Amino acid sequence: MTVYIESFLIQNLIIDFCLLRLVEITTKSKTTFFRLLLSSLVGASFSVISAIFLKDMFIMNIIKFICAFIMLVCAFKTTWKGYIFNFILLFIYTYAYGGAIMSLSSSTYLTNFGVIMSSKIDLGLITFIIIILTYIFQLVSNHVKNKINLSKLIYTITLHSNKHKIKINAFLDTGNRLTYLGQPVIILDLNSYLALTKQNVVEFYLSKTYEISLGTVAGNNNMKIIKIDSIEINLGKKKKILTNQFVAVNTLNSFKGTNYDALLAPNLI
Repeated sequence: MTVYIESFLIQNLIIDFCLLRLVEITTKSKTTFFRLLLSSLVGASFSVISAIFLKDMFIMNIIKFICAFIMLVCAFKTTWKGYIFNFILLFIYTYAYGGAIMSLSSSTYLTNFGVIMSSKIDLGLITFIIIILTYIFQLVSNHVKNKINLSKLIYTITLHSNKHKIKINAFLDTGNRLTYLGQPVIILDLNSYLALTKQNVVEFYLSKTYEISLGTVAGNNNMKIIKIDSIEINLGKKKKILTNQFVAVNTLNSFKGTNYDALLAPNLI
C-alpha cells in the first residue's frame, strides 16, 4: 500500500488539532488558535519522523509520550497539575477518536509505526467534519454547564394549605426582593396555586385579596397576595419550614418551558 507523506502529515495535523480542541473544551486551559495549530504541527511532524526513521516499538512509544507532553506545553498555559490532567485527557480522546475512525474504515493495516486505515469515505473529509463537531461540542458543553449551574439554584418545595399539599420545584431568584408586611413573598405559578387550593380560575379571579404590581424574571404582572399555611423547603440534608407564608400568584404564562413553578427570595434560604 502506498502512503504519501504529504497526506499523512496533513491528516495527522488535522487529527492532532481535533484532539487538542477537545482537551481545550474540556479543561478550559488558556490557549490560542496559533498555539493549537503550532502544537498540532509538532505532533504531526513527530508522526512523520517516526514513520520514516523509527522501527523499534519501545522507542516509538517513549517518543509518543514525549511528543504528547511537548504538544501540551506548546498548546496550553497551565499548572503542572493541569498538564497532567490534559495529558490523561489527550490519550483518552486519542483512543476514542481512533475507535471512531476505525469504525468508519473498510480496512486497516498494521505497520511498524502504527495503524493505517483506508475507507470509502475520505479521511481528510472525516477529520474536517470532526473539527466542526468539536465546535458544536463546545456549544453543547457550554449549554450543559449553564444548565448545571442553574440546577444548583432549584429547590424542591412542598406547599400546604387547608390540608392540601403539592410538591413543586422553585428557582432561587436573586432579584426577587418582594416583601409584604415585612415578610418575603414567594412567587407562585397560577396552575400550581389552583392545584393546591382546589379552586378553578373563575373562583380565583372572583376572590378578593390584596394585589401588588411587580416586575421580575416572571414578567410584569398584577399579582394577588395570599397567605398559605406553610412551605417546606428541601435543603438537601435538612428542611426549612416556613409557616403562614405569603405567596404572590403569577397569572402570566411565565413559567412555561421551565422546570420550576415558583420563585424563591434569597432571604428564605
